[in-house]
Amino acid sequence: MKRLMTLALAAASAWPAALAAQPAQPAASIAVTCDAGPAAAGGEAPNLHGHWDFLMVPRGLASFGLMSIGFVGTDYGGSLAPSRTAPVVLRKISLTGRTIHMAVASAEGDVLFDGNLSAKGDFMCGTVTYHGGEKFPMVAHRRPTTYQSQPQALRAR
Repeated sequence: MKRLMTLALAAASAWPAALAAQPAQPAASIAVTCDAGPAAAGGEAPNLHGHWDFLMVPRGLASFGLMSIGFVGTDYGGSLAPSRTAPVVLRKISLTGRTIHMAVASAEGDVLFDGNLSAKGDFMCGTVTYHGGEKFPMVAHRRPTTYQSQPQALRAR
């Protein structure tokens, strides 16, 4: 046991020197683009209902979380739960073709999301605009589910 501790201490003291001898690595970056793709011909409008994992990058810091979207009558409603803060209400969610707009309630005023939905309806990306006009990228991917909500034509108020 004593020999093992001596070996571990010797290795630990050599670690900083080994790291200093390595060349500096460039900072990693992530580039995200979103193409809504061609809209499906005919059929019902995409259904946003479900749980969505999202990534937002405010001021260069990755912020992950869960967005839940459901129906209140014929309208969408939901919540956004960032991993670092308390959940907030998705106050307004509108979908026109493949263009999506959301308003998130906050004490300082609404935080807005404007983006596009993928052709399959399982991926969205766009821009978050904070109160002071700062803009940050955000992407979201719908979690797979077997649940099928009612078609929009059958939903009642």
